[in-house]
Amino acid sequence: MRRFRLGRRTLRIAGSAGVHPVDRAIEEPLHRLPVRPSDRVLDLGCGTGLYGLAAALLGAREVTLCDIEPKAVRCARANARRNGVRNARFLAGDFFAPVRGERFDLIVGLLPQTPGPSPFDPAKYGGRDGTDLLRRLLREAPRHLNPRGRVFFLMHGLNDNARLLRLARTRFSVRVVHTTRRPFVPSEYDAMLPGLFAYLERMRRAGTSRFFLRGGRGWFLRRFAVATLRGTTRNGTASRPRGANRPRARARGSR
Repeated sequence: MRRFRLGRRTLRIAGSAGVHPVDRAIEEPLHRLPVRPSDRVLDLGCGTGLYGLAAALLGAREVTLCDIEPKAVRCARANARRNGVRNARFLAGDFFAPVRGERFDLIVGLLPQTPGPSPFDPAKYGGRDGTDLLRRLLREAPRHLNPRGRVFFLMHGLNDNARLLRLARTRFSVRVVHTTRRPFVPSEYDAMLPGLFAYLERMRRAGTSRFFLRGGRGWFLRRFAVATLRGTTRNGTASRPRGANRPRARARGSR
């Protein structure tokens, strides 16, 4: 059981077998959630429900927690009961499919984003350059946001941050609200997939991954960002800056 202080409230989160555990590095960014009292919030890939339930305790009007893994949905629902959260609903399904046609004021998307040459743990794997799920989030989110809606997301130094930001800025104004340092040892990645750290080293040499090594230990930065939808067209989709290219739609699986 983990406990998180949110003002005068304490959020209690218990894990469950088969559900990605909460790590300490995401405790402080809970206070950076841009939640307003009238907000409808979607926690996409909710896992234990930490961020969605935090939004409820921080004053959101209504919270929806979704995950492709039914075990995670059950875990999040149990944590809601544990904390007396009654303005939340829980849905299982892939990405935005369970909330088709709905719109929100805030979407939380802390998605798997470790790069790799082939799939491994779905709670960590984010595609060959680590950006598959985040790019899908940034492409699809505008159809599910109210005007001036926001996406709260994480990007880390192992993936191609420049590619993500180019995509995000075609539709959103983006600001980084919190940065943490994530330590690691190379064997951690080879335990996920044999040869994975050598793959990450090749990405670093190519300039699409940024991390640092010293004495057999390493670290990279994790950046928590808020992307605010710049505007909407008459049909409610995001308007684009003049001259911006339309991103090519590609459907990829989530965790």
